[in-house]
Amino acid sequence: MEEAIYGVWLQQVMGEGSRKVPMLLEAFGSCRAVYESDEVERMLCGLLMPNEIARMKEIPLDAAQEIMEACERLHYTVLTPDCGDYPERLRRLPDYPAALYISGRLPDIDNEVCIGMVGTRNASRYGYNVAMNMAADLAACGAIIVSGGAKGIDTASHQGALMSNGKTICVLGCGINTRYNRENEGLRNVIAATGALISEYPPGSPPVSYHFPVRNRIISALSLGVIVVEAGAKSGSLITANLALEQGKDLFSVPGEVGNSQSKGSNRLIVEGAKPVENAGDVLNEYLPKFSGKLKAENLMLPDMPILNKRVRPKAEKPQGGNRFVTAAPSRVENNRKNNEKTQAVAASHVKAESTEKPQPTNESAYPVGMSQNAIRLCEALEAAPKQFETLAECLHISASELMRCITELELYGMIQTLPGKRYRKA
Repeated sequence: MEEAIYGVWLQQVMGEGSRKVPMLLEAFGSCRAVYESDEVERMLCGLLMPNEIARMKEIPLDAAQEIMEACERLHYTVLTPDCGDYPERLRRLPDYPAALYISGRLPDIDNEVCIGMVGTRNASRYGYNVAMNMAADLAACGAIIVSGGAKGIDTASHQGALMSNGKTICVLGCGINTRYNRENEGLRNVIAATGALISEYPPGSPPVSYHFPVRNRIISALSLGVIVVEAGAKSGSLITANLALEQGKDLFSVPGEVGNSQSKGSNRLIVEGAKPVENAGDVLNEYLPKFSGKLKAENLMLPDMPILNKRVRPKAEKPQGGNRFVTAAPSRVENNRKNNEKTQAVAASHVKAESTEKPQPTNESAYPVGMSQNAIRLCEALEAAPKQFETLAECLHISASELMRCITELELYGMIQTLPGKRYRKA
C-alpha cells in the first residue's frame, strides 16, 4: 500500500482516463519515479505541457495520503500499475488507470472468463428478464459478469449472477462510497461481499455525467467479450460496444423487437457485424475450447450446445396479443424459480454444515413459488425494527455469503429494506 500512494498522486495530477499516464510510466519506469523527478526531467521527457508540470508542483503528496487514509478506513484496496497483481488486460489500455479503488476482492482477471453485460437503464420487461437469465446461466457455468451498477440491464445482470451464486464485478463512475443509485445500495453490498466493486474515482467522488463514458473502457477492458442486451439508438452502452471493438474484444448483441426504440441500437449492432446471441450457450461456445478448465458447461440447461448434450429449457408461452415479434419473457417469479433450482442443493448444504438445529417450520404457501427455504426463513426473521447483518446470520445459522444471497433474493421480490450500517428490516 505504501507504493500505491504515488499512483494515487499521479491520477490526481493527470486526471482519470489520461492517455499520458502509460506514456509517463514507460518514460520514467514507475509512478514513484514520476513523483521524484525534477522539473527539468519533466520538461525533457517531451510529454508534459507547462500547466501539467505546474500541477505536479501544486498537488502535494499529502493529497494522495488523505485518499489512502480514507481507503484504509473504508477497507478499500488500492491497485496501481506498480502492483504485481494489476490486471494485464487493463495494461493493454492506452489510458489505463494510475489508481484503482476496490471494495471486495478482485479475482485473477487475466485467467478468468469475464463477460461484460450492458444496456439501457430504461429496460423493458423482455430485456430485463433476458439479461437476468443470461447472466445467471453464464455465472452458473463459471463466467464472471462485469457491468456498471446502473438501473435496468446493469442491475438485472448483477442480480442474475448473484442468483446463481456466481461472481460479478461492478465498475462505478463515482466513488465507491458515493450515494449513487440508492435503491441498489443493498445490491452493491452483496457484490462487495462476494465479488468486487471497483472505480478509478477516489472515495467521495460524485456521479458526474462525463465520468460514465470514461469508466466504460474499464468494463470492456476487463472482459473477453461484451453483450449489449437492449440499447436505444443513443444509448450510452453503445459507447462500451465501440470501445470493445477498438480493444479487439468480442461483441455480442441480443436481438430485440423490430421497431422498438429500446432495441434500435442493439439491433443496429447486429447489422454492423456484432454476433447475435439468444442465450448463454451462444456466448460460451466462443470460450469453451480455450477455457474448458474454468467453465462448467454441464451447468447450462440450453439446447444446441455442440460441446455437451443439454436439457432443453421449456419454451416461454406466446404473448396474448400486442407484441407479435418477441417471445414473451417469463415472469420474475418464474425466472427466479429456475435460478433457485440451481442453488437449492448448495443452500441446503450450508445449513446442514453450519447448524445442528432443525429449522423452524414455515408457511411456504404464503411466499412466491420457487423462493428458497433460507430466503423464506430470512423473511420470517425480519421485523419492522431493523436487525444487524451479524444478528440475522447468527439467528438463521447460515454463512455470510448465503445470507447475502438470501438478501438479494428478497430484494428481487421487494420484501426487504436495506438500511445504512448493514441493517435490514421487512419492507
